[in-house]
Amino acid sequence: MHELSVALSMIEGIADSAARDGFERVLAVHVRVGALSGIAPEALRFSWKLASAGTLAEDSTLNIEDVPLVVFCERCGSERKPRPASGLICPECATACPIIVRGRDLQLVAVEVPE
Repeated sequence: MHELSVALSMIEGIADSAARDGFERVLAVHVRVGALSGIAPEALRFSWKLASAGTLAEDSTLNIEDVPLVVFCERCGSERKPRPASGLICPECATACPIIVRGRDLQLVAVEVPE
């Protein structure tokens, strides 16, 4: 379960920011997780609870924004969301679309701290 190592890495980065910026507690953390990121959101939520125990992020909320897969179809000349389980195929013209625009994301977006 690599979600635990991801959660631990986020905690470490947040702790570094806390040392630099002077906050002592985290209320919430906001992340974006892409459909092709290899991260299972529920496993990340579970791992967050484990990783944050005993840290400045203990009892914080982990808010996950799902980022859908979006590809660029050269034939249509536009961005498209492929149908589930269809691979990287344009849903309009059925052309293969190897250019992934969004969906590989794993991004820590924001950390909420008390005022």
